[in-house]
Amino acid sequence: MHRCTGLQTCRGSPKIAVLDTIHGAGIIAQTMVDSGMDAQAFEVYHCSPNLERFDLIVSPVHLGPGNPALAEARRLGKRIITHHQAVGELVHSSLPVFEVTGTHSKTSTALLLSKIISGKKRVVSHTTRGIELWSNGSSRVVQGGLSITPGNVIRAVEAAETCQADSLVCEVSLGGTGLADFGVLTSFSGDYRIAQGTARASTAKLQMVTLAKEGSRIVANADVRISPDISFGQEGFVCASPDKLHFGNEAVGLELDRDLDYPGYETAISAAAAACHASGLGKEEIAASLEGFDGFVGRMKVTREGGLEIYDSSNSGLKVSDVKRALDRISSGRVGLVVGEESETVCEGMDVPKLIDLLRLRRSEIDQLVLVGERIAPWAVDLKAKTAPNLAAGVEMARASGGIDRLLSCVKCFR
Repeated sequence: MHRCTGLQTCRGSPKIAVLDTIHGAGIIAQTMVDSGMDAQAFEVYHCSPNLERFDLIVSPVHLGPGNPALAEARRLGKRIITHHQAVGELVHSSLPVFEVTGTHSKTSTALLLSKIISGKKRVVSHTTRGIELWSNGSSRVVQGGLSITPGNVIRAVEAAETCQADSLVCEVSLGGTGLADFGVLTSFSGDYRIAQGTARASTAKLQMVTLAKEGSRIVANADVRISPDISFGQEGFVCASPDKLHFGNEAVGLELDRDLDYPGYETAISAAAAACHASGLGKEEIAASLEGFDGFVGRMKVTREGGLEIYDSSNSGLKVSDVKRALDRISSGRVGLVVGEESETVCEGMDVPKLIDLLRLRRSEIDQLVLVGERIAPWAVDLKAKTAPNLAAGVEMARASGGIDRLLSCVKCFR
């Protein structure tokens, strides 16, 4: 384990450079300054700072080796640690902390965790939906517009203290910080490359293990192929089915809403149940907290407005495979599809060529098609589609056009 081997190794009064202000360097550097350290944040995509005078470099794990600032730091032989490690060494919390990372199902897992725990405790969650305060299974937004970069864990800890929460749940991109009492690895399926293609996301996410503090517990999907304290998934100790939660050889009844897109939530239900079980919650209590669960907004949530059924799957993690699954779910009726991206708010946009191929293949199944975003608009004529600048405008356009009884909302965006 690498915890407490970064900031503490620099003796005296080290000068610290924190790279990448776009992804949280500012708040990390400011927290260091507030703690009496000599730290400075740098933007590294449009300029290359002089790092000679600095003793320690704090860099995000996704920054590629070809970045001029990072390359210079390595040429100079500077000690380099990740944002995750710096945050874990800077921040302390007296609350039980859950951190969630993985290649998919992170947000749904973190939200379900918060929902279950909040049956008896006040919980603050930080996900792509923002910072929320939970009580009795419901939440309200405390602060929106925050990414899940590790630096924002600092804001989440502050919010938990301000709200006098009993627990904190954080979704974290590309690994854990070491702050967690319970670290959750949702999945490694669909692994992808980061850092200019030189590393795999799964390797970065294993910071959940390498930075884990003494006494913490690791909860991991069986597909991660490690030996966690508790495993979940089809080959794990905790496994969900549509009407049961399985804990080893014991099963308890599970009553989910009939509209829930169960395949889309199976991993999250299993992960959240496993993490809650690891924290000491009873099996029956966990299952009871999920009674009637019908999904979260933006994650294949089904609502009805008059005679119109709306399938809302617009979220920041949306992939082309999710659009396909949404189309697969509709077996009848006249279908409207609002699809695309709000590129100005999401770091990694849709795979446009793959999306266009899907839309061409399935176009005959779609009665109204609205494309959202500048990168997808050029295909409107070819696909006989309308265009809209954002999700809200696209949904309104589809509604106003009429003639549909099912509307699929599949736009990659922060909600």
